[in-house]
Amino acid sequence: MLGKKLVVLLSSAALLGALAGCGASTKTTSTSSATGSSSSPRVGGTLNVGIDSDFVTLNPAMSSALIDRQAYINIFDPLLKLSQSMKIEPNLVTHWTVTNGGKTYTLYLRHGVTFQDGTPFNAQAVIYNWQWEMNPKNASPRLSNLKLVSSLSAPNSYEVVVNLKAPFAAFLSLLTGRTGMISSPTAMKKWGSQYGLHPVGTGPFEFVSWVKNDHLILKRNPHYWQKGKPYLNKIVYTPITNPQQEYNALTTGQVDLIDSVPAQDVSQLAGNSSLQYAKMTGLGYSDMELNTTKSPLNNVHNREAINYAINREALIKLIDFGQTQPAYSQFPPSSWAYDPNLKIPFSDTLAKQQLKKAGNPGGFSFTLLGNNDPVTVQEMQAIQSQLAKVGITMHSEPVDFTTLLTDAINGNYQADMLGWSGRPDPDQNSYAFDTTGGSFNDPRYSNPEVNSLLLQARESTSQATRKALYYKVAKILAQQAPYIYLAYTPVIQAWSTSVQGYKAYPDDLMRFTNVWLK
Repeated sequence: MLGKKLVVLLSSAALLGALAGCGASTKTTSTSSATGSSSSPRVGGTLNVGIDSDFVTLNPAMSSALIDRQAYINIFDPLLKLSQSMKIEPNLVTHWTVTNGGKTYTLYLRHGVTFQDGTPFNAQAVIYNWQWEMNPKNASPRLSNLKLVSSLSAPNSYEVVVNLKAPFAAFLSLLTGRTGMISSPTAMKKWGSQYGLHPVGTGPFEFVSWVKNDHLILKRNPHYWQKGKPYLNKIVYTPITNPQQEYNALTTGQVDLIDSVPAQDVSQLAGNSSLQYAKMTGLGYSDMELNTTKSPLNNVHNREAINYAINREALIKLIDFGQTQPAYSQFPPSSWAYDPNLKIPFSDTLAKQQLKKAGNPGGFSFTLLGNNDPVTVQEMQAIQSQLAKVGITMHSEPVDFTTLLTDAINGNYQADMLGWSGRPDPDQNSYAFDTTGGSFNDPRYSNPEVNSLLLQARESTSQATRKALYYKVAKILAQQAPYIYLAYTPVIQAWSTSVQGYKAYPDDLMRFTNVWLK
C-alpha cells in the first residue's frame, strides 16, 4: 500500500497525450534529530536523491504522475506555495483579490522574475500557458482544472484577471500545483511536442539532462529571484524501483535522501545516528476501483459485500507493518473534510447479508487488475483470501503499470487497485472522481445527489458548509462503494545527516531551495 508508484492521477488526456484548499493539518508521528543546523548554509555540492520510479514527462501541462511533481517543485516555482501545514501562501503571486461573488480572481505577480532562459515572467506568460492548457487539441490534463474559466485578461504585465463561470472554492489551491507551474512560452514554442524533454521554469534549479531510467540532473539557477538561493550546485535524481534497494542506497551512502522508506525498515530509522527522517500523515490513499457499469459489480450489494469482507487492519499489519491507517473515504486525517466517525466495519456476516440481497448468496467472481510489483501482488493475494471466506472468488491479474492505467482509463476492467496522491483541498480529492462523467471517475459512478452535493461544496465560500457537504458525500460513497478505500498514505522520508535544511511536507514533494550539505 505504501508504494507510491500506484498513487497517480488517472487522466485519459495525460496517458494518451504523453503518458491539484487550505487548512490541512500536519501530524508528525515521529522524527529524528533536527533537520537544520545552527551553522551558516554552505554553497555548493551535489545532492543525490533516490526516487522510487522514473519520471514520465517534464512538462507540467502534460503530466499526471506523482513522481513528475518531484522534479517540477524544483524546476518550476508555483504561483502560490504551500506551508508545511498545507496553508496557501504567496509566491510568484504576491497577493490576490476575490470579487464578483467568488467568480473573479485578480492575481498580482512578483516583479523582477525571469525564466531560466531569460524570458520575462509576466502576465502574458501565465495567460499563454493557461490558454495552451485550455485548448482541447493539446489534450492537457490541466484542462479539467481550467474548465470553469470563462475569460483571462492582463490589465498590465503583472496582473492577471481570471473570470470564472461559477464560484470555485479550490481555485487558489490549484495554483500551488501543476496548474500554477508556468513554463517559458519561448521554450514551449521552440520545442513544441518535445518540450517535456527540455523544461524551462522560474524555479531554483534548471534542467541539464535526463537519461530515462538512469538519472535526471538539475543545476543551480544563478538568476533565481530569491537572492543567494539555492545553495546546492546540482541535484541528481536516480530512479531505484526496488524499495529495499533504494533504502540500501541511502544507508550505504550512494544517495543522500530517498523519497520513501520501506515499511519494514521504518523501525530501524530511530536507531541510526547517520540518518534523519520524518513520518507524517499524507494527503493520499490506496484503493480498489469497482467498475459500476460491468457485471457483477454493477450491483451495489455485491460492491458492499466486498467493502465489508475486507479486513483493512489485517492488510495494514501484513503489508505495511502497521505504518499507516485504514481508509474509509477519500478524505484523509490530514484534511479538514475528514470524518473521524465514519467507519466501515469488517464483518463477514454483513458481507453475506449483502450477497443475499444481491441475489447470489453463494457469492460471485470478478477479476482485479493491479500493478505487478511484489508488494501489490502480495496485497492482492491477501484480499483474495479474505473475500474467499464469504464466497467471493477474486481472480488477481498483475499487469505492468502502463497497461493498468490504460485499462482503468478506458473502463476495460471489472476492478483495479490504484490510489491517489491527494491534494490540500477536498474538492481535488472528490469532484473529478465522484461526479458523473468526472475526468478521473474510472468506476463510471453516477449519482445525481452526489453531483449536487459536490457542486454545492465547490461553489461555497464557507468551510463549515463545505465540510458538512463532504461528510454527506463520504457516507454515500461508503454505502454504494464505487471505491473500496484501503489505507491512507503516510509520508516517510529519510536523509543523511550531511543534508541540512531539509523539511518534509504532507504532500510528499521534496523541496530543495533551502537545502545545503555540510
